[in-house]
Amino acid sequence: WKESEIVSVLDVACGLSLKSKFIPAQIRVGVDIYEKYFEHIESEVPYVVIKYDVRRLREIFVPKSFDLVIALDVIEHLEKEESLDMIAQCEEIARKAVVLETPKGYVPQNMDIQGHGGHTFQTHRCGWEPEELEKLGYKVIVRDYMMSNAKRHTEIDVDPSIQLIDAIKFI
Repeated sequence: WKESEIVSVLDVACGLSLKSKFIPAQIRVGVDIYEKYFEHIESEVPYVVIKYDVRRLREIFVPKSFDLVIALDVIEHLEKEESLDMIAQCEEIARKAVVLETPKGYVPQNMDIQGHGGHTFQTHRCGWEPEELEKLGYKVIVRDYMMSNAKRHTEIDVDPSIQLIDAIKFI
């Protein structure tokens, strides 16, 4: 998009990082279920955060209420059917596009690697393949990615070398 074409961004499961801070927009809203993460967001841009369950977005946002909806590193944290429903809700809320990011395949994780006590929310519950998102109408790229070497699972070692799926659907 050209500068000023994206006025509003909804950052779904913004967690610790408020990824929307890198998008030139006037309105940034983050939503996450775990309020403790809000205390650790570092951002030099204005934003608002809402504590809410991302599986129930349509309860608090009307259709077409944000130009762009991003859900980065979240769909793997839900059961597959919950993820599909959340994606559908994101598409309802977006005016221009939805952007998703998730590991390719299943990456085991059952703990909060940042140490903020959000183990339940950080557990990976499903994995995704590019073809699944393409069937939903997303344009997809797959890229190599090196995760931090943090411990991710209480019982097994997880290879930090993975691939990420970046996907966009224009509405």
